[in-house]
Amino acid sequence: MNKLIKRFLIIVFINFIDQNISGFFSDLLIIIPLTFLAYSFYVYRSDNNIGAIEAFLVGLFIDLISDSYFGLNAIIFSLITYVINSYANAFKLFSYLQICFFFGLSSTAYVGFTQLVINLYNFSYKILFVSAIVNIIFCVVIAVISVYFPRNVKMKI
Repeated sequence: MNKLIKRFLIIVFINFIDQNISGFFSDLLIIIPLTFLAYSFYVYRSDNNIGAIEAFLVGLFIDLISDSYFGLNAIIFSLITYVINSYANAFKLFSYLQICFFFGLSSTAYVGFTQLVINLYNFSYKILFVSAIVNIIFCVVIAVISVYFPRNVKMKI
């Protein structure tokens, strides 16, 4: 029960950061889905497979706290959980750069899908392209930071 509360508090905190920086980045035509990337990283780094029900419930919770269409994040989180769990053994063969490209492109797919649902008449390929480049660079930077600045204490969430 304590781990569940801790996970939801981390989700709320990351979503708060995501919503606060989205206004600044939207002027630059950039969308960085921090909540999606954090959840994807959690599923990727998890020792056991995350189930579809947990992914769906986390997505519904994010839908509730982020004022998005109810079920949008639930569907996307369920899909990314399925993809990551299906290719968990293949990820062990990939380099950090390939994994960064995967997460950067999956976040771009998230941006594209949410923009299609939310802004159907105002869809911009420029936002999608710029967001793809920035998300891939962001994932590479996070990977470099985690490789070159390892943490001393292993934290289990």
